[in-house]
Amino acid sequence: MSAVAAETYDPTSNTSRATVFLVIVAIHVAALAIIATARHVAIAMQRDPIIVKMIPEPPRPKTPPPPTVPLPPLVKPEVHLLAPPPVENVFMVRMEEKKPAAPQPVAAIVSANPSPAPPVEAPRFDMAYLNNPAPSYPPASRRTREEGRVMLRVLVNAGGTVEAIEVQKTSGFSRLDEAAVAAVRRWRFHPARSGDLPVEGYAIVPVSFRLS
Repeated sequence: MSAVAAETYDPTSNTSRATVFLVIVAIHVAALAIIATARHVAIAMQRDPIIVKMIPEPPRPKTPPPPTVPLPPLVKPEVHLLAPPPVENVFMVRMEEKKPAAPQPVAAIVSANPSPAPPVEAPRFDMAYLNNPAPSYPPASRRTREEGRVMLRVLVNAGGTVEAIEVQKTSGFSRLDEAAVAAVRRWRFHPARSGDLPVEGYAIVPVSFRLS
């Protein structure tokens, strides 16, 4: 910088030299001042500690608990019992076939020629000791001169009494039929027999109505 100043100004002039000198000095002083200031700033910047502050995380909003939903009250199901269907009256109808005799115990050894079953004797009602009364003649039938013969089919039990009775052949007049049924229902019979055993059986009883 001194060489540049020497070339710019006239060296013969003292005033110019002094001025140049002062300018040079001022430039150096300014340069030193700038350097010193820069170092001071750099040192100051290096000495200042860097403080890092952690910003606390804002508190999270509390999640409200789920609302409590009241349970519906328990309702017991109503059970409706169905009424049983009405029971119809069922009447047992006795079959007309003869009941088979009580089965005999089977022997351990069957003979080569088994004896035949004993015949069944039909019930009887014509024995004198039975004292069966004759049917009464209906008065209305007497007045109207009704006559006829009724055939009754009678089921007799092993004790000799009537279990069931029906008109097998009508006389043609309902009054005569009813009189015959009413009388025979009270009769006693000699029961049917299978060998020596009394059994149930049917008897055909004819009842005649004749006007003298």
